[in-house]
Amino acid sequence: MLKVLNRCFVLLLCAACSRQLEYTADFSDGLPVPDKTEEFDLPDNYGIKRMDTFFIDINNDGKKDTIKRGRFVTGTAHAYTFYDIYLNNGTKLTRLTTQEGADCVLRAYKFQMQPFAITSAYRKPGKDYMKPTKANVEVSEIKNNKIESISNKKYRKICDVRYLLK
Repeated sequence: MLKVLNRCFVLLLCAACSRQLEYTADFSDGLPVPDKTEEFDLPDNYGIKRMDTFFIDINNDGKKDTIKRGRFVTGTAHAYTFYDIYLNNGTKLTRLTTQEGADCVLRAYKFQMQPFAITSAYRKPGKDYMKPTKANVEVSEIKNNKIESISNKKYRKICDVRYLLK
């Protein structure tokens, strides 16, 4: 029964604003099981709570590169996840950061393996994070050891952009 519920959309009622919200608990960023995981105790619940490390060949040179995924908590509903991407020679390509509100995610990432690609879905906040706005979905690949956009499409108004990355 739990698996069935985990795959279904759950409707939540925001008591503060009396609006019905959609939320899905089974979103995955597409990364495999981490090669290394570190958990950190945060007495004031502020800072990096978890760091996962992945060794993946992202530029198709036969050598393992590194992606570090960290979860930064703030003691509020506005935590975020960041992804630091490094080539095997130690060069940092980029840091990607999600943008999360209490009710909606405004920026999220999905990774694809073989061939390696990064899909990002993002939108601007409206009057607040809950106000749906038009979203973009961009797909990028590693070319010549740089991240390059290969497509960018506009989508409908949406609150939580993770729905565009299913």
